[in-house]
Amino acid sequence: MKIEIEISAFGGIEVHGTEDAYKAIELMRVHKLSKDTTLGEVENLLSTLFQEVENGYNNPEQCVGKITIRAKKENGEIVFLG
Repeated sequence: MKIEIEISAFGGIEVHGTEDAYKAIELMRVHKLSKDTTLGEVENLLSTLFQEVENGYNNPEQCVGKITIRAKKENGEIVFLG
């Protein structure tokens, strides 16, 4: 099964000569996992990406993550896409 993990960090920053300035960082990774993968293992992948973002952007106002699993129903069965 394929999962997509996206992390977005953003917030206001101070830039000399401007009234308002903002910074944003987005990362997206695709992982191919077995159906036996636990939620804890997925959480570890998410945590690793949060850490990667925080290494490049200290103290963002907001740092959010999203995990997507794509599937469809085909002939009465769930089929994972990817």
